[in-house]
Amino acid sequence: MNNKPALILYFIACAIFMLAVVMGSAELMLISKPIIAPSVFFYYMQEKKQRLNWIYVSIISLFFISDMIVLIDQENFFLIVLSLFLLGYLLFFKGILDDFIRIRFHFVKKTHLLVLLISVFLLVFLLLSMLDIVVEFNSDYLWLFVIYGLLLALIGFVSAWNYNMFPSRYTTFMLLTGLSFIISDVFYVLKKDSLEIEVFDYFNNFTQVLSYYFLTRYFLLKKNR
Repeated sequence: MNNKPALILYFIACAIFMLAVVMGSAELMLISKPIIAPSVFFYYMQEKKQRLNWIYVSIISLFFISDMIVLIDQENFFLIVLSLFLLGYLLFFKGILDDFIRIRFHFVKKTHLLVLLISVFLLVFLLLSMLDIVVEFNSDYLWLFVIYGLLLALIGFVSAWNYNMFPSRYTTFMLLTGLSFIISDVFYVLKKDSLEIEVFDYFNNFTQVLSYYFLTRYFLLKKNR
């Protein structure tokens, strides 16, 4: 991280934010959370040698707006926050779907195919479990959660497929981004709609802020392909 002040600032802000989550300090959250998305975006601008990717800029902007709304009033703007994240995930899915079309299908080793099948099974199981929890505890936005869950499952499947077809740093960060999105939102649903357990809140926030770095690395590597 030599000569990368924006990246250093990002990790410092993430550390302070997670400390605030553990301590339950709203003041520290208000100080640290607004720094996370802008600092990782400035890191992207420092590293980007060509023109900016409009999909990345749109995604990070949507996530930043969502984060700010959550800090102000999460309960009353829950539907807006969910919709903004959904739109960000749709844009990310477009990016990895383009990679899916380029990579296509070629000979797959049996071990790679096994990993892919296990990934698909776990994603389907995760989706069904999450929807079961939503139906049991909160059906107000069932239709939105169904779309949300299906999109996350598709993101997980396509990113796992791309990684198995073309293992590289590029597809690794793609897969890590997708998994971070899935893990963060699963723990968010568990925390919000069924189980008020603090560790779920930690996992939700940690994977969410970490996904911003994975997302940025994915789009930085995307330019070199």
